[in-house]
This record gives sequence, structure tokens and C-alpha cells, in this order.
Amino acid sequence: MTGRRLLGLAVLALGLLAEATVPAHAFRLVPIEMQFEPAGRGATQIFRLENDTAEPVAVELTMMSRRMNERGEDQLEDASDRFVVYPEQVVLQANQSQSVRVQWIGPATPERELAFRLVAEQLPVDLGRAPPKGGQVRLLVRYVGSVYITPPGAKPDLAVTALAPEGKQLAVTVANRGTARQILRDPTLTIQAGGKPVQVRGAGLAGLTGENLLAGATRRFLIPMPAGLAKGPLSGSLAVTDP
Repeated sequence: MTGRRLLGLAVLALGLLAEATVPAHAFRLVPIEMQFEPAGRGATQIFRLENDTAEPVAVELTMMSRRMNERGEDQLEDASDRFVVYPEQVVLQANQSQSVRVQWIGPATPERELAFRLVAEQLPVDLGRAPPKGGQVRLLVRYVGSVYITPPGAKPDLAVTALAPEGKQLAVTVANRGTARQILRDPTLTIQAGGKPVQVRGAGLAGLTGENLLAGATRRFLIPMPAGLAKGPLSGSLAVTDP
């Protein structure tokens, strides 16, 4: 590619960047995570929207149910029939905050902890300001909070269900068979290989440490192949530090 061609692409890229309008922090959702009880006073919690800018902003709130696939990606579906959110739409004036009441109206005795997302999304509405010039792109702010409906006595129960070499890595499949989520804090993986235990922790579990495992979910992680593994079938267990 010629120097003139490269220069032209660079100028085009700079022009595109100049046309984007990026808000510093149009608003904030506080807190970003909340635990609910399935019944009683704890079934209602208060969030807060904060506009720390000099311009008004319109925000819409929606509730989504949350399932987790093996890669840890959320699978979201509308859950508006299980919550009352008030108000659902808010116009925040400059430097204004607004309380938002979220009430669980789903089952009062769920068998395990239920996970949801509270999505607070800026609406593309011009509130008393000139519309963007032709070609400008306004980047809207979107917060995704975590909501958990936790029944009394809910606890996680981790099990390593599979260990398999995958090239120079080891695939570790972990299931949470319990009734509450588990954050994988300071994990220690103990692998049984040919009757000889091998423990892996710290940097050896970099792809696993700190990850969230919802109740009933199964996650698959890739970690560096541990040294000292004997040939033959592998089995293992995972221990974590409680908060």
C-alpha cells in the first residue's frame, strides 16, 4: 500500500472520529448490583439515577431475565411481568438525581436464586438543545445492573464436571449445582491425575479467577496446561474463598 494511500486512510479515520459526540457520563445507575428477598419488605429495593452533567437526559428502565451460557455470556429475555419499576421513564435535569423503586412480584418461594438485569438506557431525545449536525453520531449511555432474587438458605455448590486437554491448554468445566451464585474468588483447582493430586492457583487460573457462576449454570474455562499431570483420566475439585 502506498504512502499516499495510507495518509488518505488516516485522514478519513480522524474525520470520522471528529464527527462522533461522546458523552463523558450522561448519567449513572447506583448501585449497580442489588439483592432482593422473594417476599416481604426485602422484595422492594431502591435504585438511583444520577445526572452529573449540565444537560438534561431521558432514561428508560427495563427488567430482563438472565441465563448464562458456557462462555459466561448473558441470554436475556423480557421480564417486565415479574417486576414493577417506578418510574419506568425519567427525564433527569442537569445535576439532578431520581430514585427508582423496583418491586419483585414473581414467585414468593423460588427453588433457587433467580438472576435478572436492570437495563437503564439513555433515550435519543433532544431536550432543549440543538440537534446534532449532519453526519454526527451521538453515543448513548447504557447501564446494565445485576438483580438477584435470593430465597432464604440459598447456597452455591460447585462441581468440576470435566477436565480435558485442548492443545496447550486445559478445558475446565464447572457446574454450580447449588441454589445461589458463586464468585470464583481466590480459587484453587485440585486435579487428580493417576492418583497424584496437582493443585493449581493464582496465575494458573487467570481465565477463571473472579468469574461469576449463576445458580444452575455451567461454565467452561481454558487455563494453561498445569505442569506435572500424569497421563490418564483426569478429575478435579474447585475450592473458593467466601466473601
